[in-house]
Amino acid sequence: MTVDKLTPIYIAPANPAGKALADLLRQQGYNIASLADNLKQGQNIINNSAQALPGAIVVIAAGSFLHAVAAGLLLRGFNKSQLWVADSSANIKTYRLPLSYRFKQAATTAITLVFNTLRRCTPRAGYLYYAEDFFDSNVLLAYREHRRQYPQEAWLLGRKLRQQITELQNDSHVLEGLSGAGFWRCLTAKKLIVDHEYTGKTFSLLRQAIPVTQLWHGLPYKALSGNIHYPHVCDEAFISSSEWFNKHIFPKIFRAKQYLALGYPRNDALLQPAEQRDWINAEPLSLLREVQQDTGDIIVYAPTYRDWGDNDYPLDLAELNTWCKTQRVSFVLKFHPFISRKFADAMRLDNLDQLQQLPGLPHIYLYPSGKNVYPWLADAKALITDYSSIAYDFLLSNKPIIYYQYDIEKYRELRGETLVDDQDFIAGSLVNNQAELQVELVKQLAERPALQHQKLHYLVVKMNVSSKLAIPAIVRYVRR
Repeated sequence: MTVDKLTPIYIAPANPAGKALADLLRQQGYNIASLADNLKQGQNIINNSAQALPGAIVVIAAGSFLHAVAAGLLLRGFNKSQLWVADSSANIKTYRLPLSYRFKQAATTAITLVFNTLRRCTPRAGYLYYAEDFFDSNVLLAYREHRRQYPQEAWLLGRKLRQQITELQNDSHVLEGLSGAGFWRCLTAKKLIVDHEYTGKTFSLLRQAIPVTQLWHGLPYKALSGNIHYPHVCDEAFISSSEWFNKHIFPKIFRAKQYLALGYPRNDALLQPAEQRDWINAEPLSLLREVQQDTGDIIVYAPTYRDWGDNDYPLDLAELNTWCKTQRVSFVLKFHPFISRKFADAMRLDNLDQLQQLPGLPHIYLYPSGKNVYPWLADAKALITDYSSIAYDFLLSNKPIIYYQYDIEKYRELRGETLVDDQDFIAGSLVNNQAELQVELVKQLAERPALQHQKLHYLVVKMNVSSKLAIPAIVRYVRR
């Protein structure tokens, strides 16, 4: 079978591979309507068959995600005849869900039935903090405090972990996987506490059976998928650090019974003196003090991840190092995990699990991507970011924020509409190149301009960002 070039075509998923396929098929004369995705939402993305044009089909880009994407589209109302697949050469073929994948779906249905039946017969005991791939700071810090106050009732469960945390190695309440003790804790948990959305079948099963408290991990500027497109999901509570976001933004993308502005656990470090911060999964205070003594006060650069693949940040590191030496400061680079490895390889760094001073650049450091930078951020003289939610968090420090948006036009073109207007995100100076960045930093560090201070104060008041310690409040809420 072949596809008529006049047929409306939606390309899935809405990731770099899907966007590249859409461009290629458009160049070949196909009628590309827009993108389709099971998770991502946007002006040019559909999420179910009801949004599609009459007679349309969906062409899925080939890749490791192929069958999962197809299964999700079928759940969202598309029929089998509408699904096609394009190979690496952009040849379009009829898609058929493999028999092995159908068996997996049948097994999932059976496991769900068994789990729900057993859960109705088991007593409720304890609270389960849950993560996949890695423990992010909000879940980890909340678990630590809960476990400290009530040693027998808090458990931390990780699946498919790619992370080793020294402080957890002797903790008997840290479980990995769903076999044995992990499965039992899921059966008996009073609540499930998370700070991410996961797309796998396991999390879908757990969240429907156990009341979920979603701590999330930031006030967003860019568009998010959330969970609103899952009609069967309604979490017990969604927790953030902002009353304004809880009223105007989060209900549009996350479905929950209530939205609470208790704060983010990771932000507590910004409100505490160094000795009171929880340094778990962070580079130690002694190392921070050593850097400050040797090469000067730190400035943290934490850019967001560009999911279209262009993550070569435009910094002349040699020039930056010279500038840092003159200003008696140090740059701490905190990159996304996907970027840290590439950057470390280019710089010939051999250990991504600890702070690395760049070779020949004594004032520039690479912070481990899998570790919590907030205890260091609390001591930073300034933050440099672009579109990251870390900017909202740093408002609590009342220190300068520089927005290094060197690719703003491309960002808007590829990411589409943002969740908030620039006036509700920018609380500092905008710069487009390194020269502007260095000049603005000198101004901000010497004497903060009144206008910048007014911008910061305006956002703190409008967003009503919580300035109270989050962790104790969250533990109290979870246990009530």
